[in-house]
Amino acid sequence: MHKETKNIFKAVSLIISLLYLMIPLSSGAVLVGNTDNATLSLSPQLSIYRVGPTFTVDITVNTHGQGVDTVAAYINYNTALFAVDVIDYTGSPFTMQAESSTSTPVGMIKITRGVPAPTTVNSTNAKIATLYMRGLGNTTPSADNFNFDFVAGDAGRSAVFMAGTYVLSGVYNAQYTLDGTPPANVSSFTATAGDGQISLSWTNPTTDFAGVTILRKTGSYPTSPTDGTIIYDNNGTSYVNTGLTNGTTYYYKAFSRDIVLNYSSGAQISAIPRDTNAPSPINTLSATALTARTVRLNWTATGDDGSAGTAASYDIRYSTSAITAANFASATQVSGAPAPQISGSAETMTVAGLSGNTTYYFAIKASDESANISSISNVANAITYKTADLNNNGIVNAQDFSILMSYWGSTNRPVADINQDGYVNAQDFSIMMSQWG
Repeated sequence: MHKETKNIFKAVSLIISLLYLMIPLSSGAVLVGNTDNATLSLSPQLSIYRVGPTFTVDITVNTHGQGVDTVAAYINYNTALFAVDVIDYTGSPFTMQAESSTSTPVGMIKITRGVPAPTTVNSTNAKIATLYMRGLGNTTPSADNFNFDFVAGDAGRSAVFMAGTYVLSGVYNAQYTLDGTPPANVSSFTATAGDGQISLSWTNPTTDFAGVTILRKTGSYPTSPTDGTIIYDNNGTSYVNTGLTNGTTYYYKAFSRDIVLNYSSGAQISAIPRDTNAPSPINTLSATALTARTVRLNWTATGDDGSAGTAASYDIRYSTSAITAANFASATQVSGAPAPQISGSAETMTVAGLSGNTTYYFAIKASDESANISSISNVANAITYKTADLNNNGIVNAQDFSILMSYWGSTNRPVADINQDGYVNAQDFSIMMSQWG
């Protein structure tokens, strides 16, 4: 058995024991007769049981320091409340049986046993029999409800004999409460996902409550207090379930229970733990103009959790105005951003489709697989080449004019189509002249 399971069982046993001690013992299970001579007892004399499951009751005799040879235990009980399934004589020193019945007459257990002469039994607690019983319906008695049929001196009822002499002076009856009603479910059952953990909280019912058992499963909700992994069994109102796998859905059901382990129908909740550690911001972004319409970006890869691991994606933005954390989302998003490499790797990308002779600002955010997003990177900027600087040497001069003339009249959008209208013509010449020198 796992250590965790053993500890849970110990906790349950302790709770039941403490609650049992709170039951007032003065309300029943008193001595009928006296202890001047032999006495018969039921054990336990006062208890509470759940309706349905089997429980046991021992019948014993205290011979009062004398050897006895015969015992007769006649016990009255309510057949609407109790079922006596088995009378077990294992371990009884009274080895000879004269009578054993649970239903003749209805509502009475009749047991008569003895030992062969010259054997006698002398004990303060000799077992006569063990009754295996079940509760059939709820009852909260105010007096003993499992009683010996006893009248002092009446040998036709419960009796103890020593060589034919009647020596029974008293009996201890029993008072058994039967409870088949479960408590209400816990309320306000919530689950808050974290990194590799889920925090649970709830409110316990205020009556008929001894504790709450919480079970966990993946794939579906637990259906009973034995279906799934027990993660909590106590009477608190919160618990943090750790050691979970991020991205997995965990299903929980909380069963409140009473002292005899009647369980409620259960309150349920589910949650998915996820990584909450965002990638570190990129602080190495640089921008270099390549042509009138392209800029190359370079940076060092960040991680998944802070600067460790590999991020899941990049969100690269550009604008002709300075980019800040406040306006990052409104800047133009670059398509085709590269997949992140492991932290510390060199990353590069060329941004195309830009306008010439224009200052562009660039910024990046990194995301991990749990959609945690880094803060904004440093902002880099670059000025694209003039659109008329056809050879990209940084100046518009006769060499660019010569290139323009070599494409004059072309309609296939060559580099000399400065305004990209599909023709190399006088309009392109006019733009070049406006940027001359």
